[in-house]
Amino acid sequence: MAFKDENNTMVAPIYIIDLSLEPENRYKALAQAYKSQLQGLTSLFNSLLSDIGLSRFYHGPVSLLARLLLRGLYSPAETAELRGIAKVSGVPMHLLVSFNVILDCLMGCTSGAVKVLEAGRPTGQSRMLHFRTLDWSMDPLRSIIVQLEFVRSRSATPGQIVARSVTYVGFTGILTGVREELSLSLNFRGVHNAARRRDHARFYLHHLLVLLGYRQSISSILRGYITPEDPEDDQCKSLQEISDELVPRHTTAAYLLFCDGVSAMVIEKDYETGVVRQSNTFIGVTNNDEEEFGCSNEATPFAAQVSAKTSGVRAGMEALIEESRDRLDAISLKWRACLRKARRKSKKEGKDPSQVERTLAITTDEVIEWVSAYPTTNEQTHFATVMDPVNGQVVWTRTYPEPAE
Repeated sequence: MAFKDENNTMVAPIYIIDLSLEPENRYKALAQAYKSQLQGLTSLFNSLLSDIGLSRFYHGPVSLLARLLLRGLYSPAETAELRGIAKVSGVPMHLLVSFNVILDCLMGCTSGAVKVLEAGRPTGQSRMLHFRTLDWSMDPLRSIIVQLEFVRSRSATPGQIVARSVTYVGFTGILTGVREELSLSLNFRGVHNAARRRDHARFYLHHLLVLLGYRQSISSILRGYITPEDPEDDQCKSLQEISDELVPRHTTAAYLLFCDGVSAMVIEKDYETGVVRQSNTFIGVTNNDEEEFGCSNEATPFAAQVSAKTSGVRAGMEALIEESRDRLDAISLKWRACLRKARRKSKKEGKDPSQVERTLAITTDEVIEWVSAYPTTNEQTHFATVMDPVNGQVVWTRTYPEPAE
């Protein structure tokens, strides 16, 4: 349940998740605290079916099939976590499974990273902050937004927070997370690359296999980079290693943003390919593929683009993609305005204006101001956050229990 901080801003409550506990016990206390809210979400299953374009006529049969077939996730540990939540909350297992595998397919979001340097600090202390908003039309989910802090009580450093996530109660993957040297966020992608019917069939078969627990969801894959299940495999991976692993991997279509505090990387991910962009000054992504938006002049792709690309927009997605362009353009224009101002100043001082972007930075307060402004934050925004991957901190977060005006 969100509360107001000292600045009168609504923020998400913080809960500790102990990864050293047996998976079934990790989320029980959280589920108990949100038991009534979780029980109120059972009606959302039909809303999810409507959101993916299924006629109301089929809701009954689909619900019955879901009870029979949706028994767990690909990961045994995550399945056990959901069983613990179901046991405490009384929410049926098939609803929790569907929530976990469908949620990352339906969100509209803004993600980005920008170089920051606080006033009066030496340029050597600049770093990139990762910002993100999460937008969705399902207002009941606003009441179950939390910030999770993960610990390993049976490790050599039992009190150390190893990672943080801003998420929904009942969701065990990672949509927005940070640890030391890495932050990440996932945005919905409303198109996928398919030149033949066979390509479409493979893509949607993958979705079905994820739903049935035979393949790993994208949010579960991302969880492995932030809170790997094996504490012995806890070494943070570099952006290059992540790109090499993820680009060819079979996943749903998504926009992924990773930041290590020095540079940031966007992957426009398709089923088994991906277009990669990288920048150490500014980069952004919403829910469309257009490369000219949201990327600084220094952002250069280091993975091959699909040679023959045809994009099919899912039913009802045209308006979302148009609105996505507006959101990305709005925040990109703020960076470009700063860049133009800095170049004019550099020119007046007799310096080379072409070198300005390398050292250009804004303050943390400016990042928060950019993220909070319309249309980056809008009436469908559930929460906004700024993360610092250098030290693994959530710098700022704001929740919206009611639609923003």
